[in-house]
Order: sequence, then structure tokens, then C-alpha cells
Amino acid sequence: MLKSKFLNVLLLLSISSCLYSCDKTKAVATTPALTPLRPISKVRIVEKGEVKRGQGLYKALKNVSIDSDQALILINKLQDEIEFSKLKVGDQLTATFDENKRLVNFTFSQNEVETHVVSLNEESGEWDYSLNVLDTYWQPRMLEGELRSGSNLEQDLIADGLDRGTVNEIVNVLLCKVNFRMNAREGDKYKVLLSERKHKDKTVGTKVLFTSYSGKRAGTHEAFYYEDEEKSSTYSAHYTENGQALINSGLRYPLSRLHVRSTYGWRRHPVTGRRTMHRGVDLRGRTGTKVHAVASGKVVVSTYNKYSGNKVAIKHRDGSTSFYYHLSKRGVKVGDWVRSHQVIGRVGATGRVTGPHLHFGFKKPNGRWMNPLNKRMIATPKLTGDKFVKLKNQISMIKGTIADLYVSKNSKYLVANLDNVRRRPSTVDEISSFASIFEE
Repeated sequence: MLKSKFLNVLLLLSISSCLYSCDKTKAVATTPALTPLRPISKVRIVEKGEVKRGQGLYKALKNVSIDSDQALILINKLQDEIEFSKLKVGDQLTATFDENKRLVNFTFSQNEVETHVVSLNEESGEWDYSLNVLDTYWQPRMLEGELRSGSNLEQDLIADGLDRGTVNEIVNVLLCKVNFRMNAREGDKYKVLLSERKHKDKTVGTKVLFTSYSGKRAGTHEAFYYEDEEKSSTYSAHYTENGQALINSGLRYPLSRLHVRSTYGWRRHPVTGRRTMHRGVDLRGRTGTKVHAVASGKVVVSTYNKYSGNKVAIKHRDGSTSFYYHLSKRGVKVGDWVRSHQVIGRVGATGRVTGPHLHFGFKKPNGRWMNPLNKRMIATPKLTGDKFVKLKNQISMIKGTIADLYVSKNSKYLVANLDNVRRRPSTVDEISSFASIFEE
């Protein structure tokens, strides 16, 4: 009897255990396994390239696999931010594509500290522009020397560590006053004041503020850099102390501010999208901005057509002809004689265009088109009025900086101050604040 009850209890315990195990197994089987969520990484393809000899931006974009339609979008987005006339060999380009080979980001850089960025906005589908600028400072540097037997100014400046572009600027300024081939002699002395833009103690930009040359045969000559307050002003150039522009000969610019939106040569037309020859340069300007004759001459064209809009052409004394298209107004008629820098019309958007600008073209005396920027041009042969007053003020600041640099050579305290200052003036107008460092 007792044995039978004991067996019944064991049987009940066994059945309960089985039921519990089945329920537990079922619970485990029906509960999904939890795994951590991982973000899906976007595939990006990056191509890097640079501007090569003879290339404009349109051709250079091919170096990073950007097709014609994309190139047109980027150029239209950048044309008001980059001066296409100042592209140089080695300028850096980077294109970023997604997994579908769609362009999503483009960068362009002409130096180590400034990068132009154009990015695709995924929400709006529009292209956004931004400029990334690293922290920099400006620092003055004085170069002095004299010609040795068998040397010349160009060789000496290169030996001083200056880049070719800066050397050419210095030599071309002095060539306006010095005949180096005939009058340069051993022992001739030169001085150059530079303002160098620095990033982590590396020079990434240079302005030539002052140049001088002195010799028995050559005489003594000085040149000062005048910097207008307006960016890209055609008045910013080198002048003598009395305001004379230092250029051997040249035409004036048609606008007081020079910003090239589209260069001379083959391009993708912004309206038709076709690859065509652009026989001139497009200069940025607001509607109504004054357009000046680049030299004196006779008006040979003053008319309108559906492509060029309002246009004017002037034939000059040397047989060359200048052309001005897309004007909002024409101020001269055929047969008029105009003087250099006379207002002949106003910037507009007439004809086949996407917006207001001046198309400026130039023909040689033989009738062939040429790049007008290859003609030497000046804003004015001599500064007058307010601009001359500003030149005198800037010359005074330049001379003060030169004097301070001479003093600093003989003072450990001043040299220490020079080394410790990390922020330097970026324009000629700011040199006065820099000079105060040496007056403490």
C-alpha cells in the first residue's frame, strides 16, 4: 500500500517536470534573438587630381572623372567665388562619388589653407557652396642684397627662396624703370619688403609691398604696392611715390573690378550645353555698372542682336579692336571717337546669357581673336584724388614697417616680440597696427 502511494507521487513529479521543461523549451524557442543594430556605412569613391599645363577648370574636372553635365553645374556654382583667370598648374581637385557613381562632393584648392567645397544637399537636391579656411597669420620679411659678378637679380631672388611667381612680379615692376641688360652692374643694391602669409610656420602666400633698386648706371628707383579696399580691384598694383603706375605700356581694364567668370578658349556653353570656342572672357558685374573703353579709338560697331545683345566695338590706333557684349545700355554710336577710360555703356544681361556680366573680346590687327587678358592692362596711368591720398598713407605705413624691421635686427627684445606674435596684418592698411609691436 505504502509502496503504491510512493510510486504515484513519483509519477506525478515526473509528469510535472516534463510539463515545465516543455514550457521552458517553448518559451526559449519563441523568443527572438536580439542582435545589436549597426549603422549601414555609405560607400564613397574619392578621386584626386590637379590642374595640368594648358588646362582651364572645365578640362581639369575631367581629371577626376567629372562628366560634362556635372562640370557645368560646378563651374556655374564656383564662377563667382574663384577667379578662373588665376588657375595655375598644380591646383588641387577632389571629387567624391557614392556607390552609384553619383557626384556628391567636390573640393578645389589653390593653396594649403583655403578650400572651396561644393556639396550635394540630399534633402533639397541643390548644391551648397562653402569655403574652408585654416588659421593663418601674416609676417613681414625684408630682403636685401647686391649683385655679384656673374649674377643677376632674378637668380639672387630665387636663391633667397622666393617662388617663381613672386620673382617675376618683382622683376617686372623694376623693369619699368631699370634697363637691366644695359645698366645692371656688379655691386648694384636691391631691397624687397614682403608680407608672407603663414600656416604652421610655412609660407602659403606672398605680397610684394616694396621694391627698390640702386646702381651707378641704373640710378635709384622705388615702387610701392597700393591695395584698394575693394577685392579684385584693378587699381591694386605697384606705383611710384608720386602715384605713377609701374607698367611699360598697356590698355585699361573695361571694369573697375576684375573677376573672370569664364575664361578664353573651349568651354561648355552655359545656355546650349554645347562645347564651343569662347572668344573672350566673361567679367562679373552688376547690371548698370559702368563699362569703359580700354583705349582711345573709333566706334565701329554699336548695335543689338539676339546672341550678343547690346554690343559695342572700338578700333584702336594700332589696328586692334575691342568688343563689349550683353550691355544693358549703349552710350556711343558708330563713328564716335572715344578716349581711353571713357564710359561707353553699362553692364547688362541682354542676348543669350544666364545672368548679367560683360563679355570682353579682343582682335589683333590681323583680325584674329586673342585672349584679352594677355594684353597688358592698367586701371589708370596715375592715381589721383582719394586713391592717391590712400597710396600716400600706405607708403607711410610701409616705410614705418621697414624702419621697425631695421631696428629689430639690433634688439633681442624686439626680435623676441616678432617671433611671439602669431597674428599679422593681411592688408597694407593693417600694417600700422603691426608696427605698434615695435613701439612697446
